[in-house]
Amino acid sequence: SPLRSLFDYLPPEGIAPGQLQPGQRLRAPFGHREVTGYLLEVARDSEFDHQALKPAAELLDETPLLPSELLQLCQWAARYYMHPPGEVMAAAFPKALREGQAHRGLTTPGWQLTTRGKGLPPGALVRSPKQSRALALLQEQGRVSRDTFLQESISRGILKCLEERGLAETCELAQPQAVASCGPGLELNPEQGAALEALRRYPQEFHCHLLEGVTGSGKTEVYLQLIADCLERGEQALVLIPEIGLTPQTLARFEQRFSAEIAVLHSNLGDARRYRAWEAARTGRAHIVIGTRSAVFTPLARPGLIVVDEEHDSSFKQQDGFRYSARDVAVKRGQLAACPVLLGSATPSLESLHNALQGRYQHHRLTRRAGGSTLPGLRVLDVRKQALQAGLSEGLVKAVEHTLAAGQQCLLFLNRRGFAPTLQCHDCGWLADCE
Repeated sequence: SPLRSLFDYLPPEGIAPGQLQPGQRLRAPFGHREVTGYLLEVARDSEFDHQALKPAAELLDETPLLPSELLQLCQWAARYYMHPPGEVMAAAFPKALREGQAHRGLTTPGWQLTTRGKGLPPGALVRSPKQSRALALLQEQGRVSRDTFLQESISRGILKCLEERGLAETCELAQPQAVASCGPGLELNPEQGAALEALRRYPQEFHCHLLEGVTGSGKTEVYLQLIADCLERGEQALVLIPEIGLTPQTLARFEQRFSAEIAVLHSNLGDARRYRAWEAARTGRAHIVIGTRSAVFTPLARPGLIVVDEEHDSSFKQQDGFRYSARDVAVKRGQLAACPVLLGSATPSLESLHNALQGRYQHHRLTRRAGGSTLPGLRVLDVRKQALQAGLSEGLVKAVEHTLAAGQQCLLFLNRRGFAPTLQCHDCGWLADCE
């Protein structure tokens, strides 16, 4: 609820105070309705008369769903951005849990034999070959996932036949934990190597680093090698990117390098996929979490590194509802979780540059491109007193002709179309000024 205060309740009936821990959800009466509440503190007493307090209706979670550092982060964000704490807490939960639905672990649908099915001898149901094959799989493995049956070309209809005969029934299977590994990294140039060594100096302490590197300088390779170190320590890495459009290429690069479970979180995902990614990150199954700004509130079981790529990008700022800067929240989260934070950009924000100059952030510079490639040449054309063709100077037209003759492409970027913001003399460059 958009209210800027917390509310006191008595424990639900039959629930001892020892069963309550911050980070759990409860159903609570609120006015004429019941809502989902987030437990922030268990107190011995209240400033209100106990007779006036209502008991919460139901405890929804046996154990806390959010770690203590994320609870502290949400409460800090509510104070820092002066926003109602209930709406800030809601940012840390997927839709199903905000609506009060039961928490579900990560499982996959499967099938198992009933007591009657276990009594059948091997090779039974020979008159129905596909049913016999499904039965043999269940007898051999005990519990079989639905995906395994599909790989064996055994349809759901065959399994339903076994269910109707009382031989098999559905079940939920726990997903096996994947083991993370990393492929070989690229060879680093001296600047990359120096930055990486400085970043590796305090692997399990909070330090904020600003990695300023020109386009193509190999910032991503530095990220990848740091994440590899993080995974070797058995910790998780959170990588924030500014735009949903960057997710596929970023994900492809990470999947190429790492043999690990990677969770992706952004607003274009459906509720079910978003929930599974959130749960994988919360339980520690996901070794790497890649997401846009809202992913900064994703719970992590073992946070070891936070990377904010293109930290200067305005997309990291939420502009409606709960307004916050994901970059700044990421830095605060790193402090609370005692893990390093890396901000990367070719054009750092003025705030980050100021913090680096003040000594709050460690500043690392990559001034040349990796792999021996060169930076593009820049040339400014003064078009005063030049004859223009449809607004294009002779020098520009010749450059376009030369590029096309070489079989290459041109991109002409017009920053305005259809109106003139200034009145200018083309001969001398004089600008009309208005007081």
